[in-house]
Amino acid sequence: MLFKKQEGFALPTLLIASVIMLTVLLASVTAVSSITGGINSQYYNQLAREAAESGLANAETCLRYNNYSPTWTDAAPLRPFTLCTGATDPTFPVYVFQSGNVRTTFTVKRPTVGEAGSLNIVSEGTVQITRTSDPSQIARSFTVTVGKASRYNDAPQIAGGAGWKESGHNGYMLASTGILYGWGDNTHQQLGDSSLGTIVSTPIQVGLPNGVSRVKKVFNSGQGATILCILANHSSLGDQAYCRGLGLGLSGGWQRFGLSAGLTAKDLSLNGYGVDTACVIASDNQAYCAGENYSGGLGDATTAGGAPPISTPRKFRLDLANPGPVSGSAASLTVKKVFTKDRFTCVIASDDQAYCAGDNNQGQLGRNNFSTNIWIGNSVPGRALVPGNPSITDIALPHHSAAPNIFYMTINSDVFTSGGTGTGTTSGTGGSTACGAPAGCFPIPKSVTSTGFSRMLSIGEQGSDSRHAMCYVATDAASDSGVWCIGSNLYGQIGSGSCADTAGYYGPANLNGEEGDYIAMGPEALYQMNSVAIITKQGNVYTAGDNRYGKLGRGGVLQGCNPTFGRVQLPAGVKAAAVANTDEYTMYILGDDGKVYSTGRNNNGQLGNGT
Repeated sequence: MLFKKQEGFALPTLLIASVIMLTVLLASVTAVSSITGGINSQYYNQLAREAAESGLANAETCLRYNNYSPTWTDAAPLRPFTLCTGATDPTFPVYVFQSGNVRTTFTVKRPTVGEAGSLNIVSEGTVQITRTSDPSQIARSFTVTVGKASRYNDAPQIAGGAGWKESGHNGYMLASTGILYGWGDNTHQQLGDSSLGTIVSTPIQVGLPNGVSRVKKVFNSGQGATILCILANHSSLGDQAYCRGLGLGLSGGWQRFGLSAGLTAKDLSLNGYGVDTACVIASDNQAYCAGENYSGGLGDATTAGGAPPISTPRKFRLDLANPGPVSGSAASLTVKKVFTKDRFTCVIASDDQAYCAGDNNQGQLGRNNFSTNIWIGNSVPGRALVPGNPSITDIALPHHSAAPNIFYMTINSDVFTSGGTGTGTTSGTGGSTACGAPAGCFPIPKSVTSTGFSRMLSIGEQGSDSRHAMCYVATDAASDSGVWCIGSNLYGQIGSGSCADTAGYYGPANLNGEEGDYIAMGPEALYQMNSVAIITKQGNVYTAGDNRYGKLGRGGVLQGCNPTFGRVQLPAGVKAAAVANTDEYTMYILGDDGKVYSTGRNNNGQLGNGT
């Protein structure tokens, strides 16, 4: 049988063509899969980057909250579900983002110190893709690491403080661009030369020292002095500290803090509550102090030689510290943070312990001993004997010598205090009576709060005996979260509902159902005067205390005692980013719109409203 000729391809040709077509199809599928995989990887890497950036933002918020002193560690890093201390808070979300089997998180370890005192933050963002069949199993993960050098002027700052009763009242705002603005009293040329007059009622740009174009941090003294200090970058000297005004041997315009050649300034602490002192941490990681040396409060191992001006500061003698470190040599200690108020200077040293000098008539220095009277202290720094030697993350000092306590916050969120009990700030008695204090005193620091407190507020009171109160911010997830206060209460400033002193903690503060917090961007976070201003987590401000000049900003009666918290009347939609409440009668609030709002007395034009 003859077969007809078939049109088309022979079988071998068809097979070859089929193989080629399958190869092309496979290559196409592979290419599509590769492109899809690349798109997926790009998507997940972007999610990881966003998680890492969320960690950076969280870290910067914590640094501003704690005056640029990291409170978390490598062992207890920042995560989405932790507080600024690295402690877990079960009310926080576990992940930054979670949808289906995709979730993101971040990890931020403790920052390292970089050039000019900047803090190098590194945040690791991670995307985890879990198995659909078993969500506890991670099928794939993507990690992106981002970093940033955080500096003081990452955000605007404000400062305000009072000099004497009739002069020295000023407000300052430092813009994120490094430009400094000031207003109020200019009697002692703290704002500029005499051509400005003695009162500047509208904010002006403050002229800077020669060679300086950008300010990094601003400080203003409190009751008893009229001093303005800045940390600023000099074109050839690097970061330096400058001051002007009345006190510290100042006269005329800016004077530079006299560090040795080659040293730069990393941080500064400024006093003015009855004693004029200032201390700078230099690039050799040592503290240098100037001003009045009552009770040996400068910590230079001497009470002689008068008051050194800022042109010739003296070294805080950690190398002589007694007691010294728990282990090692005192000569190897360096300074991480410095505090000076009234007749005390304290530092947190490289071993994370507190070392102080000054008054010790009631065991304030926490060394288990006493000095003979109030004007004879100990000019040689020594370690506070906090039980268990925990790492110290913060120190609060009183405004006035009549409030003889030093307070230490630990990395475990506990607070200890050493000194007297006369103002009720230690919640009870039972200490040594050898010091002669009315209710005993504690020459070895005593625990005054339980775990869960992250901030301390030292509240001065311009009363007849310069009394004192303390507030603590609890940030744990328990029902006692909020603000707890104790101590002097002449103006109702601790919000207890009465104007009587309180020997037991009152709190949490009644803030109309809002959880209390305290956010600040400058060194005045720890100190307030005659009243208490609290920023809630919602960004509202609540105040209690002295309102004779309308300082509380809530439209209440102009009277001395206001013992319950009320909300400050900020413009609609404006939330608070920081508060400066160091002046007896005037308060400043930095809004999230970048503007400063002021309330209270205006005898020196300190409201800055042109009147």
